[in-house]
Amino acid sequence: MDMKKFLLTAALAAACLGMTAQEKGDFAVGGSIGVSGGTTTSSLTIAGNKTSSTEPSSTTLGFNPEFSYFVIDNLELSVGLSYGMQKDFTGTTGDDKNLFSFTHVAMATIGANYYIPLIREKLFWTPGVQFGFGGGSFVSQTGQNSSSTVKVPFAFGFTAEIGTIEFKPLDYLGIYLNALDLAVYYVTLDTGSRDVKSSSTGFTGGFNYGISGGVKYYF
Repeated sequence: MDMKKFLLTAALAAACLGMTAQEKGDFAVGGSIGVSGGTTTSSLTIAGNKTSSTEPSSTTLGFNPEFSYFVIDNLELSVGLSYGMQKDFTGTTGDDKNLFSFTHVAMATIGANYYIPLIREKLFWTPGVQFGFGGGSFVSQTGQNSSSTVKVPFAFGFTAEIGTIEFKPLDYLGIYLNALDLAVYYVTLDTGSRDVKSSSTGFTGGFNYGISGGVKYYF
């Protein structure tokens, strides 16, 4: 190979390596995982006598694999799956064993995020929105070795990701963390009776108090 061909090949290779993701036509695959939990302590004082109790607070687990595509520079559209589990303390048995309820929801998701550079080609603020549709089940422990299960035939979720930051140590690798979001969800429960219907709507907002992050591979 002569010197001109060598320099041309080297220049093309350098250009490919220097290409930034978040450009129109880029693809990415990845996923995130989030966990949170803890305990709640309460106290009561009557006539100078203080009593206190500690109970497990809600524990949540989320897993969200996704595939995304940049339709224009810096605008990412994504599709994926979302699984979430929430564990709540519901009481104790006669022999002081804790009882819990478990909510399992799986959804198909679609979303959009816009990449705003904070540090050129390395750090981005990526606000966005995500919608999800699916279903699941609600399991409640009624005793140490017994439980009841209710189907969740329909679940809808909407999340506004306000505080998502992505760091790119390499052109093809992104590491992102979510520090603040707003979420609205709606679920219906199958009571087993046509005459009895049950549904619930919830809203959460604030700083995440656990680990919420993920990785992406760009190609």
